[in-house]
Amino acid sequence: MRPRNSILFGVCSGILLVICLPKPDLYPLAWIALVPLLYAGLLDNSALRVVIAAYSAGVVFFAGTCYWFAETMNLYGGLPMGLAAGVAILFSVTWALYFAFFGFVFHFLVRKFGARALLVAPALWVTIELARTFLFSGFPWMLFGYALVPYPGVLQMASWTGVYGLSFIVVAVNAAIAYALAFRRWAWIVPAGAAIAASWLLPVFGETASNDPVSVRLVQTNISIDQPWREPSAGKLMDELGELSAAPFPSLQALQALQANAPRLIVWPEVPAPFYLAEDAAFRLRMENIAQEAGAYFLLGYIGMTGDSPSNSAAVLSPRGEVVTRYDKIHLVPFGEYVPFKKLLFFAESLTRQVGDFTPGAEYTVSSVDNHRISAAICYESIFPDLVRQFVKQGSELIVVITNDGWFGESSAPYQHLRMGIVRAVENRRYIVRTANTGISAIIDPYGRIEASTPIGVRTVLDGVAHFRSERTFYTEYGDVFAYLNALCVGVALLVGMSGRECKPDAKRERDSAKP
Repeated sequence: MRPRNSILFGVCSGILLVICLPKPDLYPLAWIALVPLLYAGLLDNSALRVVIAAYSAGVVFFAGTCYWFAETMNLYGGLPMGLAAGVAILFSVTWALYFAFFGFVFHFLVRKFGARALLVAPALWVTIELARTFLFSGFPWMLFGYALVPYPGVLQMASWTGVYGLSFIVVAVNAAIAYALAFRRWAWIVPAGAAIAASWLLPVFGETASNDPVSVRLVQTNISIDQPWREPSAGKLMDELGELSAAPFPSLQALQALQANAPRLIVWPEVPAPFYLAEDAAFRLRMENIAQEAGAYFLLGYIGMTGDSPSNSAAVLSPRGEVVTRYDKIHLVPFGEYVPFKKLLFFAESLTRQVGDFTPGAEYTVSSVDNHRISAAICYESIFPDLVRQFVKQGSELIVVITNDGWFGESSAPYQHLRMGIVRAVENRRYIVRTANTGISAIIDPYGRIEASTPIGVRTVLDGVAHFRSERTFYTEYGDVFAYLNALCVGVALLVGMSGRECKPDAKRERDSAKP
């Protein structure tokens, strides 16, 4: 291949990866998104060019999916746009190193095994995504498997493998197409096409009915990030939110069938507000009144204090206004809720001016609601499969996600965040009620269907019915075993490769025959 072609193919893969995910969510393109990069990796003899191609794909991917970083840091972090853009670029070029490592290992395997390296490519991709989830505090934002969420039948695989199984499938199809194109083995288009067709046609198997309904009210507060908390405007806003929370239920058909004339669980989101439940007596009294007036359990986000240390917390109040449980967010947002490597990154200290420097929690808290158990994941935590899984292992029968996506406006971020929450529901076969400050609030069933949702940027309530469920999936019980098995396969392939020669004669001839 010409030297420049490999890099162009890498950039092409990066662009396709961006546009197959929300937004614009052209998800059918996922089946070919990695084909250019894999094609270059097969036919280019230069390890350096393959690594640069993969790195280019990574830079384009992270810059394209997380473009909203710069605007967020500029508007709410206090950084000048030039510096904010520089930080966003630094993020992209740093996290793109995961893609570069994929390219390096893939080229090594091609050199050792020829075209048969494609058999390991899906496992290698899953291994890289697993590393993205756990290394350096983790950032598993928009893994490749999320592109398959619109395929409901295939999506159910997540209850066994987590999101990593979806990534495996889509990379395997890309590998088959890349093989067909690189070596003119057009017969391989048939299994790839069959897999794509099956994904469209595959129904949801093994669906079981959900019992134990609970009427819920999700209050989308739509509080501006820059809302001034001074009287009388603060009091007026709180009065309005209180009225929304305790208003009578509308005559929705689902609620009539439930014979519910009031919510049993009210949920407020994580909000950009100085809400202190224990330290602010006036705020505490308002929250107690909402729970008592509605006669409902009330879950809300607030700033908790342990001594002088603040935490991003959620509390469940009983219908009498008493605090049932408190949960302190375990996985904090870097540069949003704390600044890692403060001495090195001193310029980013202002990023925490709106939210403070929080202390992480340590306990997966589960709350009792009418002889059932619920849990709350706060914002960023919902992108971590194993973290949400731990709540269900502790006995949670309903997952509540509270978030403030107001930092991101109407960018892709709220849609991306919602997409990841859908997979958490399927992985654990739990209803998820998701309440977002500015949207998107939603009720998601255990099979990944959005039963109801709200638009972005409005103050409203979403009334509906969720269900408690107690069964456990394979993923809930055993976690990321599928991903770790993929990592083991990659490790074995590397050991075999390091102990053997360069690619075997028959594979090399096949590779050479494809060159122009």
